[in-house]
Amino acid sequence: MATVDVSPDGFAAGAPVLDSPAIVLIVNIVPNPLVMGAPVLASPDLLILYQLWPFRPEIPAQETLEWFTDILSSRTGEQRIALRSAPRQIFAYSFRLKPPMLGKAKAFAQRRIGAPLSIPVWIEQQDVGDIGSADTTIACDTTWGDWRVGVGVMIWSDYETFTTAIITGMTDNQLTLLGPVGQSFTKPVIAPIRTALAIEGFQVRRDTTYADASAKFQSQDNIFLDGDAGYPTYLGLDVLTETPKLIADISESIVRAAEYVDNGYGPVAVETLFTYADFGQTLGFHENRGARLWRRRVWLHSLMGKQKAFWLPSFNMDLALQATIGASDTVVTVKSLGPPSFYAGKQIAIFLKNGTTLFRQINSAVVNGANDDLTISSSLGQSVAASDIGVFCFMSKVRLNADAVTLDHQFEDASTVSVAVTEVPA
Repeated sequence: MATVDVSPDGFAAGAPVLDSPAIVLIVNIVPNPLVMGAPVLASPDLLILYQLWPFRPEIPAQETLEWFTDILSSRTGEQRIALRSAPRQIFAYSFRLKPPMLGKAKAFAQRRIGAPLSIPVWIEQQDVGDIGSADTTIACDTTWGDWRVGVGVMIWSDYETFTTAIITGMTDNQLTLLGPVGQSFTKPVIAPIRTALAIEGFQVRRDTTYADASAKFQSQDNIFLDGDAGYPTYLGLDVLTETPKLIADISESIVRAAEYVDNGYGPVAVETLFTYADFGQTLGFHENRGARLWRRRVWLHSLMGKQKAFWLPSFNMDLALQATIGASDTVVTVKSLGPPSFYAGKQIAIFLKNGTTLFRQINSAVVNGANDDLTISSSLGQSVAASDIGVFCFMSKVRLNADAVTLDHQFEDASTVSVAVTEVPA
């Protein structure tokens, strides 16, 4: 490994030398392949760790994931084209700085403004055991958190006692580093680091005791997180199965895009633009930090912003079962909700009290006195009585209604995520 430290004139004091910008780069030239085998000196891999912004942010902090989707709408449907393979990741951090910290922070900002820097993903920090200067591995849980081979990790005790290292390998419980850590740490924290830009600069407000600084850091090394959030699937799409106790208040709107022609002295003419209603909802999730938040993050990545749809049950007892459903039955008797044509093509979800979930499509319906007999796409394969059901509801096929999703890290050990969704035509 070769390490090159570039410290131009003007770095320590005095006016900067404009033809030699005041930056510090740690350039690690790593033979290919990265972890093992004979070095290929003619074709090295160049890995760069930029100078680390070492100040720990205050809570709350915000993180935004931004996709880019082109929606091509028609009267009967829409086509969605994902224009980014991975979302942009933006961290909005705020810092409370004492006078010595402020001096160091201002010097850093003046050097690095408009240039890449390393920013820790503090939300994915982990407490670890003591680390020795000669250690080349770190014991930690890598099953959650965006740890990457060939990218950096921060080892941190405070804003003056920290270092960075490059990850060359990992297992579920260990990171392997490119070389020795180089200094000893007592029970530090570690976190993945990203190459980022302070896209709006640094803002500082000072009083007699503290200075409050803030900045937005936009990651430059974004990737798609390929994982399984663990949801059941139906007709090729995930079904969101969190019950209302895990979902915050659900706000809903039902409208239909239309043009209203009003000449002021006669009837108002209405021309609908689509053959379907716009059914919008806002969902909120409260996730504990760690594996739960990682699962939500992976799920959001799988949706790719507005591109991919999923099934959303109403989590309301929409349908009241009037007779036990036999294991081989394809007709379900429920209390009447509307005319038979209302049911055709709708999807239903049955959440049983024992944890089983069943999903079917309603093919047709006929009136049976005060009830309706619904013909479903296939039998349930088990007998279901009304007393077995926790929730019997409709499902909507929805997608995110915005390409930007904000993860609000409001608490030390938990975060909230709010997403707006809109129904898409089947």
